[in-house]
Amino acid sequence: MPGPNGSQPADPIGASARLTMWQAVRQSWLIHPDWTVADHLAWLDGEGYDTGTLTGDPVEVVGRWLAEHRRTVRVPRPADDRRVYMVAGGDMVAVFDSADEADIMAVTMTAANLEPVTLPLTEAQWEQAHAVLRSQLPHVTVTDARSTRAAGDS
Repeated sequence: MPGPNGSQPADPIGASARLTMWQAVRQSWLIHPDWTVADHLAWLDGEGYDTGTLTGDPVEVVGRWLAEHRRTVRVPRPADDRRVYMVAGGDMVAVFDSADEADIMAVTMTAANLEPVTLPLTEAQWEQAHAVLRSQLPHVTVTDARSTRAAGDS
């Protein structure tokens, strides 16, 4: 802003931006992953958030948020700890080496009126699950869509 001695910073207008309660819980959870719901609620109250404005019981709402944060966080893994992503719905199971590809399959299954479940697994866990599927549910169609699978595997 122009001033008597040249340009100078303008005076701030209005209040600074504040995180939503959901954002605040996510941020505090990233810093304190061991906190309980009660810890987060106490922290929110101490920071001046009005948890009474939440739709529903604050304990349930914050509990749902924390469960979602835990479910969706990307945890760094060693390079040799390969993951596969299994998507199951109806009598179909597919396994992918990409979470994005698994998400596309889950959307496709949802569009087909199935209720898919997506699970990240280690390769060893997938091999165990695959053996159980083959022995106990032979009618289930299993598709191995991993780019790293050996030719002819299914």
